[in-house]
Formats: sequence, C-alpha cells, structure tokens
Amino acid sequence: MKQLVVNADDLGMTRGVNRGIIEAYRGGMVTSTSLIANGAAFEDAVAGIRECPGLSVGLHVNLTAGRPLGANPKSSLAGRDGRFHALGALAARLTIGAVSSRDLEAEITAQADRIIRNGIVISHFDSHENIHLHPLAGQALARVARRMNVPWIRFRYQRPFLPGLLREAGLLDLRDHGRHLIATLGYQLSALRDGSSPPPLRRIIGAPQLFGASPRQLFGAILNSLEDGVTEWVCHPGHADAELRAMMPAWEADRREAELDVLTDPDSRQLVEESGAKLVGYKRLPA
Repeated sequence: MKQLVVNADDLGMTRGVNRGIIEAYRGGMVTSTSLIANGAAFEDAVAGIRECPGLSVGLHVNLTAGRPLGANPKSSLAGRDGRFHALGALAARLTIGAVSSRDLEAEITAQADRIIRNGIVISHFDSHENIHLHPLAGQALARVARRMNVPWIRFRYQRPFLPGLLREAGLLDLRDHGRHLIATLGYQLSALRDGSSPPPLRRIIGAPQLFGASPRQLFGAILNSLEDGVTEWVCHPGHADAELRAMMPAWEADRREAELDVLTDPDSRQLVEESGAKLVGYKRLPA
C-alpha cells in the first residue's frame, strides 16, 4: 500500500504559520506536524493542537534560533548573548568538539519535556534546519528518542529521493541537488551508526526543501513517484503575514503561502485518492 505522511514543519514559529498548518490539517491534507518547543508562538500552537485530535505531533528540535530551554546558563550551545549559535557556527563548533554531548541531550530533552507537559504525545523527532544531519547532533537526538520511546526520527532509515519528473522537466537547480546530496549523506551516516534492527525503509522528499519547482509542481511529481510503503512529504505552509516576513526573505515567505494554497485546495485530496495512496500520520503507523 502507498502511504503518504504530509508533515508540516515549524508549528510554533508564528501565529500565521500555526493558522496555516491547522487549516491544512482541517482541509484533509496535512496529517502530521513538527512543533518548535521554544518557538515564539508555542502557546498558540498548543491551543490549536488541542482542537485537532487526529493530528500527529512531533518535536522539531531547534538548536539554531532563539534561546535554549535547558537550565544550564553556560550551555555550549549558546553564545555570550544567551542565544543559540547560527546554523553554520553551530555545525563548525560540533565538528571541532566545542559542543558538549551532555548539553545537546539536555536541551533536546528540555524541549521534548515542554511538549509533554502540555499533554501532547510526541510521535516523531526531526530538527529545524536539519541540524541533526550532523553526526554528533544526530546521535544525541537518537539517544533521547530511545529514552522517550519515540519510534520515528527523520532520515533514520528514511531515504531521500528526487522525482524523475522534476529532473526531466529541468525544474531542479544546483541548490536542490546540493541539499539532496547532504540529506542522502546524513541518511547513510545514520544507518551506519545505528546498531538496532532496522524498521521498514521509508522515503522522504522536501527535506531539504526543493526550491527549483513550485509547490504545485512538486505535489504532482510526488504523486507520480509514490511507491508501496511510507513516503513523507515535508512541507512548510503558513500565512505570509508581517511577522513571518520579518523573519525570512520575501520569496521564502511567499513560498509558504503557495504551499498552503496547494494543501488547502479541495482538489489536492481528490488527487491523492486517485493516485491510490492513503494519507496517514506518524501516530497511526505501527513502530
């Protein structure tokens, strides 16, 4: 059976993102979401989740934006201003051993605990800007997931793929291929360092985000590329309001609005059904 998980990242980032994800869930397309525990709109996100009992909710581990939730004021994850290091700086610090594994696990645990304290069962783990593709961050994430009995981790036995239709149509640029290569390397490293019995192989698209194709083109290519088993489509819907536009380039905010249009289009759900695929969330899948 073809099963499609449509996972909306960045719940808790802004109220406009929260509203868009909830609308896409109610429209029948989004089945799963990943919550930023230290996001500015976390409380608003929790209120929305409580109105959507069928929505799978994961932890979107954030180590690159804002402030840590952990108790250690001198965490190696943060700079002198108390804020996380940016992605490039954190990746470099991880590589040279300037980040403590203890701090990594403590922060991931603190973020998971905040979600759990709000009565939410965590169905899966992934990370903001895919920082857990770095082996040290990925190992820390896996250890916390095992302790908390969270069965699903992005890229763990989850192979990234690029639909052939996008390649043939010339809709992929160098950024797309570069991000796909990084994701593939992360997937391979994750499999090498994990000694547990492998679950059934899953596939993933959209993480890293494919910018060459429009959201509607990407959606069509995904449906034409589905195979038996579980495929995850990672999307980032949201309303491109002033708050979101203040956080990112205008084109990126506009893309989130365009994804929202696809995910709330009544025809999209019909196209999934016609493809023979079943929409599922992670909490409905047997671990």
